[in-house]
Amino acid sequence: MRAWDRTPGGQAEYLRVPFADFNCLKLPEDADEKERDHVMLSDVFPTGWHSTRLADLKPGESIVIFGSGPVGLMAAMSARIQGASQIFVIDGEEDRLKLASRIGATTFNTKDGDVGDQIRELTGGLGADCGAECVGYQCHDSHGKEVPNLVMNSLVDAVKATGTLGIIGVYVAQDPHAHDKLAKVGQIAFDFGKFWFKGQRMGTGQCNVKAYNRRLMDLIHHGKVNPSMIISHEIALDDAADAYKHFDNRDEGWTKVIMHPKAA
Repeated sequence: MRAWDRTPGGQAEYLRVPFADFNCLKLPEDADEKERDHVMLSDVFPTGWHSTRLADLKPGESIVIFGSGPVGLMAAMSARIQGASQIFVIDGEEDRLKLASRIGATTFNTKDGDVGDQIRELTGGLGADCGAECVGYQCHDSHGKEVPNLVMNSLVDAVKATGTLGIIGVYVAQDPHAHDKLAKVGQIAFDFGKFWFKGQRMGTGQCNVKAYNRRLMDLIHHGKVNPSMIISHEIALDDAADAYKHFDNRDEGWTKVIMHPKAA
């Protein structure tokens, strides 16, 4: 059993689930066979899907996704399922971008410079129809420096006029250890003038997993999607601290880790 990441103590050997008859998702008969796929229903798959719904993606439209961590990759997979004509994924880690390519995305490495003009070139000069922000306030530039407003402003630039932005990257009310004065109090230097001039819209907020997980479970059950393709490591609970370090450092090959609490 995999508890929701948002449940305090969810990554533990035992878990008390309040109102379990309501909060738990009953899996179909292939639960054991597709366990690794169903694990993705706990957080990253619904959250990636949520970003595309906030972005109001429609079949035949193009979408630009900033970030190819687990949630960004699930956003790309969600966009493919929903019939996006073009999926652009932006990140600075090649191993993650390779997974995005396998999903069907056109990828851009932030280390190669600004991508706005490249996306416009591939979309008739307009920019993507909509966009998803799957990075959050700890985004970095191509030199590894934390620049909290970088992705939001890049998203505004890469999405066409009247396009919609779906923001599911984490932005906190305060970050006392930030080097940026605004970030310390949960603010960023957002290019609101350009956002306003382009007439864009924005949706944001934490994902309500229960709003999506049953339908996404059916997609897994009927073989329409395999979110487990992003899993790179399966570990015992005792190895969690070390795994978090690897993932936080974005070490090569650490794209998604799942834990087996009772593993030896």
